Amino acid sequence: MSERKKSLITTINNQRKYSQVAKAAVLSSAMLARKNSSSRGAPGSAAPFGARESIAAISDMLSTQHKKPVRSSYVESDRVEWALKIACTISMITVCLHTPRTIELFPPLTYIILAADFISVSVFMLDSVLRIHYEGIFRCDSSYLSNRWSQFSVFISIIHLLSFLLHCYQLIGKLHFSEISRILLFSDKFFPFLHLNYRVWYGVIRSIRPFIIIRLIPLIVKFKLPKNRIEQLLKRSSQQVKNVTLFFVFFMTLYAIFGIQLFGRMDYHCVQPKTDPNNVTIMDLAIPDTMCAPEGIGGYECPNPMVCMQLNLNAKGEGFYGMFNDFGASVFTVYLAASEEGWVYVLYDCMDSLPSYLAFLYFCTLIFFLAWLVKNVFIAVITETFAEIRVQFSEMWQKKEVTLDEGFRKKLEKTDDGWRLIRLDGEVEAEGPKQKLQWMLRSMYFQCFVIIFVVLNAIGNAMFVYRHDETDIPRKHNFYLFEVGFTILFNVECIIKILCYGFRNFIRRGIFKFELILCIGSSLNCVKFFYERNYFTYFQTFRLLRLIKASPILEDFVWKIFSPGKKLGGLVIFTIAFICCCSAISLQLFYSVPNLHHFRTFPQAFMSMFQIITQEGWTDFVVEVLRATDDNLVPFVALYFVAYHLFVTLIVLSLFVAVILDNLDMDEQLKKVKQLKAREATTSMRSTLPWRLRVFEKFPTRPQMAVMRKFVRCGLNFIKLQVFRADSDFPMPKVRGSFTHQFAVDHSLETTDVMETDFEFPKRLMRSAGKRKISKHGLTFRQIGSTSLRCSLNNLLEKSRSMTGKFLQTAVRNKQFNMYSENGDLSRPSDSAPKKNAKQGEIDIRALQQKRQLAEITRNRIEEDMRENHPFFDRPLFLVGRASQLREFCKKLVHSKYDSQDDGINGGGKTKKRFKEIRALIGIMPYIDWAMATVTILSCISMLFESPWPTTGENLVMNNAYLQIMDYFFVLAMTFELCVKIIANGLFFTPKAVVRDVGGVMNLFIYFTSVIFLAWMPKHVEINSLAQFLMICRAMRPLRIYTLVPHIRRVVLEFFRGFKEIVLVTILMIVVMFIFASFGVQIVGGKLAACNDPTISSRDNCTGVFWQKLFVTRLEVYGKDTEAMHPKIMVPRVWTNPRNFNFDHVGNAMLALFETLSFKGWNVIRDILWNRHGPWAVVFIHIYVFIGCMIGLTLFVGVVIANYTQNRGTALLTVDQRRWHDLKARLKMAQPLHVPPKPSESARLRTKLYDLTMSRWFNQAFALLVVLNSFTLVIPWNVEEEEQRATYVFTVTALAACMNMLFVVEIILKVIAYTFSGFWQSRRNRVDLLITVFGVIWIFLHFFVALPSSKIDVDVQVELKKFTYTFGYLVVILRFFTIASRNSTLKMLMLTVVMSMFRSFFIITALFLLVLFYAYTGVILFPMVKYGMAVSKHVNFRTASEALVVLFRCLTGEDWNDIMHDCMRSAPFCYWIEGMNYWETDCGNFYGAIIYFCSFYLIITYIVRNLLVAIIMENFSLFYSSEEDALLSYADIRNFQYVWNMVDQEQKRTIPVERVKFLLRLLKGRLEVNPETDRILFKHMCYEMERLHNGEEVSFHDVLYMLSYRSVDIRKSLQLEELLQREELEFIIEEEVAKQTIRTWLEGCLRKMRNPSQKDSEGVIPSGGHPVVHSSGHSSISHEETIAQRLRFESNRGDSVDTEETESSEEDTPPPIRKKAAVKNRRGSIPDVLSRTGLFQEAARKFMVGSSSEKKQVKSRSPETVQLLPKRACSEIRKGSGQPKNFHLQLNVYDLPDVEERGEDSPFSPKNLSDEFIGEHSPLVITPSLPVPSTQGSPRPLMPSETTKDIDKWWNSLVD
Repeated sequence: MSERKKSLITTINNQRKYSQVAKAAVLSSAMLARKNSSSRGAPGSAAPFGARESIAAISDMLSTQHKKPVRSSYVESDRVEWALKIACTISMITVCLHTPRTIELFPPLTYIILAADFISVSVFMLDSVLRIHYEGIFRCDSSYLSNRWSQFSVFISIIHLLSFLLHCYQLIGKLHFSEISRILLFSDKFFPFLHLNYRVWYGVIRSIRPFIIIRLIPLIVKFKLPKNRIEQLLKRSSQQVKNVTLFFVFFMTLYAIFGIQLFGRMDYHCVQPKTDPNNVTIMDLAIPDTMCAPEGIGGYECPNPMVCMQLNLNAKGEGFYGMFNDFGASVFTVYLAASEEGWVYVLYDCMDSLPSYLAFLYFCTLIFFLAWLVKNVFIAVITETFAEIRVQFSEMWQKKEVTLDEGFRKKLEKTDDGWRLIRLDGEVEAEGPKQKLQWMLRSMYFQCFVIIFVVLNAIGNAMFVYRHDETDIPRKHNFYLFEVGFTILFNVECIIKILCYGFRNFIRRGIFKFELILCIGSSLNCVKFFYERNYFTYFQTFRLLRLIKASPILEDFVWKIFSPGKKLGGLVIFTIAFICCCSAISLQLFYSVPNLHHFRTFPQAFMSMFQIITQEGWTDFVVEVLRATDDNLVPFVALYFVAYHLFVTLIVLSLFVAVILDNLDMDEQLKKVKQLKAREATTSMRSTLPWRLRVFEKFPTRPQMAVMRKFVRCGLNFIKLQVFRADSDFPMPKVRGSFTHQFAVDHSLETTDVMETDFEFPKRLMRSAGKRKISKHGLTFRQIGSTSLRCSLNNLLEKSRSMTGKFLQTAVRNKQFNMYSENGDLSRPSDSAPKKNAKQGEIDIRALQQKRQLAEITRNRIEEDMRENHPFFDRPLFLVGRASQLREFCKKLVHSKYDSQDDGINGGGKTKKRFKEIRALIGIMPYIDWAMATVTILSCISMLFESPWPTTGENLVMNNAYLQIMDYFFVLAMTFELCVKIIANGLFFTPKAVVRDVGGVMNLFIYFTSVIFLAWMPKHVEINSLAQFLMICRAMRPLRIYTLVPHIRRVVLEFFRGFKEIVLVTILMIVVMFIFASFGVQIVGGKLAACNDPTISSRDNCTGVFWQKLFVTRLEVYGKDTEAMHPKIMVPRVWTNPRNFNFDHVGNAMLALFETLSFKGWNVIRDILWNRHGPWAVVFIHIYVFIGCMIGLTLFVGVVIANYTQNRGTALLTVDQRRWHDLKARLKMAQPLHVPPKPSESARLRTKLYDLTMSRWFNQAFALLVVLNSFTLVIPWNVEEEEQRATYVFTVTALAACMNMLFVVEIILKVIAYTFSGFWQSRRNRVDLLITVFGVIWIFLHFFVALPSSKIDVDVQVELKKFTYTFGYLVVILRFFTIASRNSTLKMLMLTVVMSMFRSFFIITALFLLVLFYAYTGVILFPMVKYGMAVSKHVNFRTASEALVVLFRCLTGEDWNDIMHDCMRSAPFCYWIEGMNYWETDCGNFYGAIIYFCSFYLIITYIVRNLLVAIIMENFSLFYSSEEDALLSYADIRNFQYVWNMVDQEQKRTIPVERVKFLLRLLKGRLEVNPETDRILFKHMCYEMERLHNGEEVSFHDVLYMLSYRSVDIRKSLQLEELLQREELEFIIEEEVAKQTIRTWLEGCLRKMRNPSQKDSEGVIPSGGHPVVHSSGHSSISHEETIAQRLRFESNRGDSVDTEETESSEEDTPPPIRKKAAVKNRRGSIPDVLSRTGLFQEAARKFMVGSSSEKKQVKSRSPETVQLLPKRACSEIRKGSGQPKNFHLQLNVYDLPDVEERGEDSPFSPKNLSDEFIGEHSPLVITPSLPVPSTQGSPRPLMPSETTKDIDKWWNSLVD
């Protein structure tokens, strides 16, 4: 062995020794850190999470210990690394150029490629050989081939070598054989194999070479994280992507098998009567080709003389897409439809083949679930993963400098004027002329001057219009001079800045660099040669970007999005590199496929793969590739393109959303500041009146004399009293000499004596009531004045103290303060709240809450002043009185609603209600709003039947009396509603006016337009007339529901709150569109026009007529490509622009680019530019699509999601607050486990079956059986399929029946094992039982009824088989749904989707209402538009229902621009005569169509639909949470579920509050509470459960929420309001627990002080005990502590005693207390208070009395009785001295669970449970004499008896 290898082995061994030492040190420090962080003394301790972080960091430290041995320097040198980079780049370039078509264009390229490949192969092979030589192959762990990266490098090197040899072989094959023999000197007979021909498809081996880019990644990107952390991140993210992909496959499989059974083989077409179904030509089909249904099915019926015939076509002939023949074709169709491209054509075929409602429901649900919900889960996965990776790689993306823009760097310097900030860009103060120039450049006037000229330049470029005549050339020359002038102007500006600052300082600023580049480029563009060829036009158009600097808000927004250049720039580079890699792979795979022109060269392959990313026309592209591919390779090619599309659309595009959301995210501290500012803004808004009420401040005050009245009860009537009142009867501010006070207190009338005299007041009352009609019942009098007021307050306090725990927090928070001072100012009640010294940087939450309360009081005081000083304030319509009976009645009518929160408190008990969700839905708005919503819905349903067809107008509301009924009803109902609401709340100038926001204005607008239309009812409505506008306003009626339903109104408000960012994104996109539109006008304006005859190239020859081919079908039939057989029509030749777009002026260009912004039609623009202007013009549209679409559209997605989360409050949450938010939602989803009860040991058969059915393999086996059962639906189950393949159909149905019988066996086994009651407890078991019963019914009907029914009648058998087949596959599909409950991943993701659906219910409702408004408007604007390229029998606006289908199609973006252009058709391209009604013409509306479709797509698709993505992302965080970042993981929740199932043996979902302490003792993991080490926390938790639920039963979620609060640091995790509530609750709990503990101790002390003889014989002095001198002078050892603890211990235990103590109670001498020392250690400090009488009394007053209100609360509480001494002592006295007289002492002692029971048995033993539950509520019994145990075994001296009267007297004197 060489010396080098020996030294290498020695180095490895030394490193292993050092790593072991380091590992031991790190582990020891980890154990110490874990021990220190495991303390849970504080309730809010966050120690568990800190421990987990330390463990994660330690694992990283350990991973860094394993380092590879030191290698040779030149192997890892920079030169070798650069050589590898260059070799990888060369390899990538050569593989992109190596195609026959490319070499054909430039033949010498083949030798250049060969030489470059030789260089790259040499570098790769040399690198591999050197590394193998120095590292070895397999001898040690650090050898070369032990690393996966090295294995990949060797594999790629071998592929490159084979590719190089294949290229050499190809070149040799092209030479003549004789030349080969002369060169190689070989003979023909020895080497005959040289005659082998080279096959083109051999080049497929080069398709692996593009993966060399993977080897280039580690050479360029250097990761700073440890290797194991990177692997952990990749593993976790890949696992999440795998789970979501599985979920996506689940839904695809579901819809695939459902499509197979629902549609099956759709082979029926309308053809000529004599058509051969096996040999169909294009002449046999209808124009256009239409699918149909046999007679009686309900589909489309062919017109005469066409017939509906089933054609026999193969998969290539049908085109693959739209087939449901088998499982593979169905999955392919479902996936393509889920991409929202081309799905409508499959929908229309299905609507023609079957009843239309089935197809519509199928595809609508498919789009909703797959395209909108499930696929958007990928965005959530990528966003969450990217956020985690961003945190880990934050150092890589951290800016090395302070800012990216060096021009903003400043430094602090001292000058003559003092300290000043000096910029480091060299802008020093100059002298002379330069100083004036600097002042001019920095001035606001100069900046405005420059911005104005930029705008003028942009406007000038936008004003040019190509007219396609001789005036275009001179006008173009004038605009050239115009551009030269502006270029000179901006060049002068740049020169002045250079002269002023100097070139070095000028070039430092980024904005100056940009301006210099623009000046150079635009100057070159002014050269006539370059200007005509548009080489530098980009610089001219990009000058408009300088406008962004004009708006600080827009500049900040752009900076926020694009300033982290590494993230977004790196993602752009990654996307381009990935597309290039996939393009090179596809190029090498498909360049040899005949009749396929998409992969001839690399640019064509790049455009094709880029088109798949945009999804525009990608289905047609894939179908074309599949048709050109060999039949055996079709599945693999389809899988390749589907995998590529899945990755780029669901992962790559989601990365853009993740990056933008990450850029929009805020810092943790900034989030807290934003939270505070948001609440302060709300506070300031609450302190002022709205502007409509401030108008009263402009008028002089006119206070009115008012008679204050009081009412007293007289039987069932009220008697009004005047004058006789006391000044304390009405609450008034303490304002000395106020205006109201002098009238309220009339000292001239001696009412005080009257009020204080009990016998005179009834007389006055009777005299005042004598004139009124008195009922038969006797009068009931009540005392008024200060006495009654004090009594009422006392009653109120008593009532608040008797509240249940549900209202405890509310009662504590809503304390009454005396808010008014003597001078009328508001006082701050800050001293009343419990104070805690806040740490530095924390928010004073209590001060913020008090500020909000003060703001509310300020506003209420202002309103009261308004009512006092302005007589017309708060008077509806200035007529209705403030307190009139009519108004009160209307208020009750308006505000009456169902109270879903009423829990039966008035009745005294809490009622358990069913259907809580439905009750809560009913209670969201008043009854009158429900009635109006119902009326509005009925009116909208009536409007659905309005139609302009037929053209006679008989189905219009103006001409149909039946349709007018709901209009009249709606107007009358809304009139009543508005009248009632105006009388109750006022119209405008009242606090709760009807018109107080935009919703009120919209209500009045809808009402008045409905009234005007109903009164007018126009019979003649022209296009663009006032009557048509009035009908459009009437179509806004569905939006009325927005103002009625508060949740929908909240959705709209949240949308408009984030409208600022949406407007900024819109402005930014308009600027980008304007730049590219100007560029398009410059380069292709006026150049896109051509003749519609492709054979004519000049405009002069474009005359006459020609035969134009007609589009017939997408099928591949004979004659489709034959010129003679293809149907044609003669049309005139026209020289015109393309149909849908042109760049003749900026307006048309921006419209075309807006359509392109939705990825629609951009491929058409690309193809036209390629054909008419060459390949270079295509770069323009690709750059725009990439920048405008892939980045611009994701901006909309990111901004909408960010605004939604901000309005929901989740965007401003910190990391800890977000985890707490997710934890609460996770706990809400958690439910008790339905674990069936385990049978007893005696039932051996049931026990075995129980273990069998609960085993894992049993569940997995039946889950696999469910999957196999579902795959029996891979072929259609119908009668037609049975006629063609009877054996296959019978086989799969028989297999399904057999498997269904196995499910019957499963049910039987579970019923036997669990018993039927235990089986029925689980919902999953109930569903399985129901599906199994359906399966048994199907087996009986199909195999025993339908199949043998052929003996009766054939028609009966056919109908019965149709039913049984349908019923059978529905049963199998229902069984397929149960797979989600058997897989935890699918179950959690299903819960995510279901929760998203429920949370998005109101958003979807708002979306539907808006779409309904657009549908009604479309029927009015485009009712009878003539058929065109897109408008057809399926796509039209003739009825509102058909318009809804069209708009749903537009919502998915499917060719919405083609529909818009068809609806833009106007005269003279349609039939129109002046004065015609809009339903009598087939014209559309040009400008109306643009506004209609663009606004619909912008609002609905870009904004509203993205809210679904936001909701899914919010809910998906629950699924994505892991063990590391979750406060409580799923394992902890599952542990709690298991423990709960042990305690809740009856499975009632509730347990008695006494069992909570047993549940807490059984918990493990993060929820573990040790009663010994965490006894204070244990006390608080138990007391919280008892008080919040008033000693009643607690539910599963009650305990779980309590544990979650106690497991987190509430100061970090909770938001402000919730934190305040929780702190107040915990403060009360701590205070009450302390009081209870001291009370219990004082009881023992009291007994000890009154019985001094007890302390001499009470126990043994423990070791280490010290005597305590009492005030009485007696010396005592620490046995007082033992007595106090024993009294407290026995008071809590009651009859629950240890077994040994119970047995020893029968003996004469009881044993000594064994728990004395342990108890002493816990309460050792409490008896020290007795050493000083003053301290004792102070402690008693502090803990026992508290405030006066707390003393009243103690007295009002029902006394709880507790037995102070054990039961055995009482029984012992009864045996020894007869039956002494017992007495009971009832004290106000809280019933706390015992935490010091150490010798007890299992907490669930029957004895302990009964003793615990009974003993805690047993009465306190004190006997005259009780023995006290001692260590010597001597009998305990008896205690003299005492009465409760003496104790109460002493206690009261102590308290007072």
